[in-house]
Amino acid sequence: MQAFKAYFRILKKQLPAILIYCALFVGITAISASNQKGNGSVQFNLTKVPIAIDNNDTENEFIEGFLQYVEKYADFVELKDSDEARSDALFFREVEYIITIPEGFTEEFLAGGEVSLMKQSIPDSTVAISVDRAVNNYLNTAQTYLKYMPEISEKELNKFVLQNLSNETKVSIDRYQKEEKENTNSYYQFFFNTLAYVIVCCFIIGVSTVMLSFSNIDIRRRNLVTPISNRKINLQLILANFIFVMGFLLLFLFAGYLSNPDKGINTNTILFWVNIFTFALTVLSLSYLIGITVKSKKAISALSTSVSLGLAFISGAFVPQEFLGESVLKVASFTPTYWYVRANDAIAALTSFRWDDIYEILGFMAIQIGFAAAIISIALVVSKRKSQQAY
Repeated sequence: MQAFKAYFRILKKQLPAILIYCALFVGITAISASNQKGNGSVQFNLTKVPIAIDNNDTENEFIEGFLQYVEKYADFVELKDSDEARSDALFFREVEYIITIPEGFTEEFLAGGEVSLMKQSIPDSTVAISVDRAVNNYLNTAQTYLKYMPEISEKELNKFVLQNLSNETKVSIDRYQKEEKENTNSYYQFFFNTLAYVIVCCFIIGVSTVMLSFSNIDIRRRNLVTPISNRKINLQLILANFIFVMGFLLLFLFAGYLSNPDKGINTNTILFWVNIFTFALTVLSLSYLIGITVKSKKAISALSTSVSLGLAFISGAFVPQEFLGESVLKVASFTPTYWYVRANDAIAALTSFRWDDIYEILGFMAIQIGFAAAIISIALVVSKRKSQQAY
């Protein structure tokens, strides 16, 4: 197993560079995991809106009850009694909403006549919606009571309306398992998409450097005169590459599980694992081709950076594919990383696991295998020519 041992001796020299990229990736995923954990529960609180009331009607019990209900959703602000003061208050956002109660409003309303409040608000103000809803709720409910109880007094009307509007219904939705699955899928989608960059970079640094050493013409000639056949050397290198790839993947699969806030594993997770293994084989074949093609370690270092970053940016590993332009995606479709990310995105959105649902995902994986087969075919041709040069 001389070639097998030599493989890991050479690989050991590249460990510092590989560990730097791994540490960077772990740091990014840790930050993402902490943010996701912090956003696990969302609480909504009612915000009161600053409003002003311009009451041109008489003080009466109906107006008092109406304002009592609106006060739950608003903070009343006193303004000077002038159009200019009201306009300035809206312009400088001292108030978001001004309600003007016209003269004779209560009498007309209780008589069933058509009368309405006048309002002024900041254009396109979203916070004023709660005040609109409160005003409509009170007046509509009051109209309903007046329709069926026309002789009701103002005091009783306020009592019934406020009592009616104070009733609340508590709704409890058991969605823990669904949210847990969605959070797990969302986390793994980000984790595995970003991992594509690390795999490409580390595999080129590791595998390509080792294969560069074994592809050296002097080393090839020396191997030809050794008692070990070329076939056994190649088998040992294949075994070493496989162990490196599996060790690398298992390490990050374990790290991904530990850093996942939900610690969830489901059918989607297994599909993520199959997809990353498929992609790893494709990147391994690419790294092998680079290793037997380039002529210096500096070239490998440059390629590891440019290829990994280039593929990550145009294929959606860093920026979601939905935000990339059509021309960029067309170019990216000629790379295996693009199909790997598409498979991850499809897996994250998967809710059922019928054949029709996973058929597309398996197709994306098959395309990656096709890339691997094409790259290996090219690598075999290059390797055969280099072998002929060694004689």
